[in-house]
Amino acid sequence: MDQKALEYTREHYDKHSNQYENSKEALKKRAQGPGAPLKRFHNTIKRQLINRFATNADSLLDFACGRGGDLWKWIDAGISYVKGIDLSPGEIIEAKKRFEESAAKVGPTLKLQADFEDTTALGIEEWKEPRQYDVVTCMFAIHYFFVAEKALRQFLHNVSINLKDGGYFIGTVPEGKAINQCIKRGGLYKQPMLHLEAKWKGTPQPFGSPYICAIGDTVTGKEQGTEGSYEYLVYSNVLVSVAAQFGLKPVIQYDDAQLEEMLAREDMDKPLKHFAPYFPGSDPSLEAASRLFATFVFQKIKGEARAPGLGNGTPGGEKQRKEKEGEEVEAHVDDQREQKQQVQEYRVEEKATVGQKHPRKEDRDKGNGDNKGEGQGEHHAHKALRLQEDREPPQFKRPVGRRRPPPPAPFPPPDPS
Repeated sequence: MDQKALEYTREHYDKHSNQYENSKEALKKRAQGPGAPLKRFHNTIKRQLINRFATNADSLLDFACGRGGDLWKWIDAGISYVKGIDLSPGEIIEAKKRFEESAAKVGPTLKLQADFEDTTALGIEEWKEPRQYDVVTCMFAIHYFFVAEKALRQFLHNVSINLKDGGYFIGTVPEGKAINQCIKRGGLYKQPMLHLEAKWKGTPQPFGSPYICAIGDTVTGKEQGTEGSYEYLVYSNVLVSVAAQFGLKPVIQYDDAQLEEMLAREDMDKPLKHFAPYFPGSDPSLEAASRLFATFVFQKIKGEARAPGLGNGTPGGEKQRKEKEGEEVEAHVDDQREQKQQVQEYRVEEKATVGQKHPRKEDRDKGNGDNKGEGQGEHHAHKALRLQEDREPPQFKRPVGRRRPPPPAPFPPPDPS
């Protein structure tokens, strides 16, 4: 991992740590700033992700834990033990302080136990905990490991070896295409609440394409004397491809209405799902900043990745999964049966119509008497009906089947468009 980039990132976050005497003062300040709507929205998404994939988990490992900003999310989710790791010593000190304050506030009924540790090893060498965890998280930080392919591989190796089979790796990340869209003109986007500036040369690459991101009134901002957060482009296809090599498969369907309400509808069948913010009364650039980000969920599993409750060994999950698959198979069979019946009915009608257009000789002879004109009228009526049927063929239902994500392709180039 690039040592210069690492030191810059560490310095940036150290300068944003320990600004307040206690958590109460910090929360008060956060609620008053112009970036408050974004912070509340992003925290709500993180809370819902943790609730969906880590409720009542025995253990959770948080890579890039920062100041322990998710502490109350872990407590409310009923998690028993959390280990937080970050490269900033200043932020780890603050995380420990926040946990002590929370423990004192809750008292002896507090279920959560937590430890915090600083290290720069996550993208450089193997980091193996004494135990494996039910869930590993990395909120707003995996993009730092896109400094080089080797760094990302090392980080995802560390995720995988510390995650139990069937466990989830969840997080949030600024997405490369959205960044490119903002700065496609001149490599710069500068608005009151968002400053983006491309720092790469030439065409963006899968790794090592840096940019500066400064979101006003947030931990990425310039307020403490740095340019902003020094980050790297993340492309969905690259992340999915490399993660697959470490046994991590994307969970496509979250099966959580509350969470999906906060995400872009067009991303429901994609591995990365962009935020869908709405901040009335705020500068439009604050919403633009929020839309840069996306959620991801991976599962360490050999088979198909699923959300909890639909298999994966969760209590009652296998039964629910089989019931759901059974319902889908039954629906598919019903659709096929209905389609076959529609085809048969259409053929019967077509045969009857042809017979009426071309009657047998005895029927024609019968119509040559007094009823000749009536027979011709019926013939023309059937002809008109047949022409209408030709214009309006029957509509058949599309068979219903389980949608599956495509298998990971060989390592792909980024799609910066």
